[in-house]
Amino acid sequence: MDAGTAAYKQSDYASAQKYFSSAVDDSQANANKTHLGSSLNDLGLVLESQGKYDEAEAAFKQALENKKESFSSQSMELVPTLNNLAKLYCQKSDWEKAESYYQQALVISEKANGPNHPSLAVCLNNLASVLREEHKFPEAKSALERCLAIVQSAYGSNSPAVAIELNNLGKIYEDQGDTGEANKFYNQALNIRQNATISNGNEIADDLNKMAAVYRSQGNFEQAEALLRKALKLLENGKNIDSRNLIIALNNLAMVERELQKYDQAESLYKRSIDIAQKDFGTDSKEYANCLDNLGDLYLEQQKLSQAIAQYQQALEIRKKLFGDHSQEITISLNKILEIHREQGNYSLAESEGKEIVDILEKSPNKNKTALATSISNLALLYREEGKGIEVESLLKKSIAIDESPDSGCGQEILANDLNNLARFYREQGNYSQSQELYIRSLAIRKSIFGPDDLRVAASLRNYANLLHHMNKDNEAQKLEQEAEIIESKNKSD
Repeated sequence: MDAGTAAYKQSDYASAQKYFSSAVDDSQANANKTHLGSSLNDLGLVLESQGKYDEAEAAFKQALENKKESFSSQSMELVPTLNNLAKLYCQKSDWEKAESYYQQALVISEKANGPNHPSLAVCLNNLASVLREEHKFPEAKSALERCLAIVQSAYGSNSPAVAIELNNLGKIYEDQGDTGEANKFYNQALNIRQNATISNGNEIADDLNKMAAVYRSQGNFEQAEALLRKALKLLENGKNIDSRNLIIALNNLAMVERELQKYDQAESLYKRSIDIAQKDFGTDSKEYANCLDNLGDLYLEQQKLSQAIAQYQQALEIRKKLFGDHSQEITISLNKILEIHREQGNYSLAESEGKEIVDILEKSPNKNKTALATSISNLALLYREEGKGIEVESLLKKSIAIDESPDSGCGQEILANDLNNLARFYREQGNYSQSQELYIRSLAIRKSIFGPDDLRVAASLRNYANLLHHMNKDNEAQKLEQEAEIIESKNKSD
């Protein structure tokens, strides 16, 4: 076990898997159920680290059942494995299962330690992160408010741990579009860290980055720029410079410079991040590929297509070296290259890349159904531009079937988008009855997940109104357009 743990910490996963598999075999041979559960749990972690999610899931579930038999169904021994299963399902975007396992871990921890024990903060934070992904914002907020109270009681109101929870609460408000309330929490967190006896420059820079993100979402790019420059300076002047954080800060500032149309400054920042990634991680690293992609995005925005595709091609070759020709990772680069070929009107190349992306995702042993559904939908829209109607309908129906499958993890937002796209296709084909049915479904989903005053709801109303005009139902269409105008004016005033 110690040799396996040492190999795991050194990222020598092949050796770690061998050691932990041997430990599992020994425990089974000696009928040592106590050690068997922990060995299976360790084996699951190693398998997960290698991207072997199905095998990891089986190991974690076997570990869980073994621990229930060896201890009890309410033993704290179960909590690490419950958390590991939840994290695994997060990797697979299966939020419903992740929530279930985090809830079980929370219940056991509460019974063992009481409702206000500091250890519950981790459980509540884990649960809240999944609830955010599911757009269950009231429940996420409730979990984080409880977490904040526990941490304040345990460590005091000015503890760095409190700053973390304030930041997490700020994210919930930001997710819901309440940027004013979000900034209040971010400012409180920043004040705690700035007034700490030993200030942590990385943490303060992180707070500044979060506040800048809020200003960006409000369109206040000058204030965002000022905060990001301050964050960058803190990181550059720190005693222990973290290259990854520095690259993130450079890229965040570059993004704002793009929004301010300061393209030369953005290009300079992106090139700095590339130099750091090359120096600290090497030219065959994921970090270097990501930085190349960011510079490519800038060139694409400026319509410098040949320069953009050169960056994306270089990033693609790096990802192929790192992960192989058929890895999901290379679809990141393929999607970007596809988009350029699409803009150039080179549909044959774009179609070839779109098919390759779908093929990779369909054949992947750890299928990311969200990415697969999105890629199928994107290929359908490409066919639509080419006028290939039969393929459009078939692919969009396939994407919707994936969205609606119980273990897809796609979420209702993606389903609403696909329903909307198929509705538009039917409208263009003159199939108004099927189009109407899908527009109504898409509109209902968007109202349910975003609320009645969201701009995406307004877009759905206008799409549906357009169909009604085609059906010569102008009075009904005008009512929907008026409803959309009210939503749009509310958002402008906000």
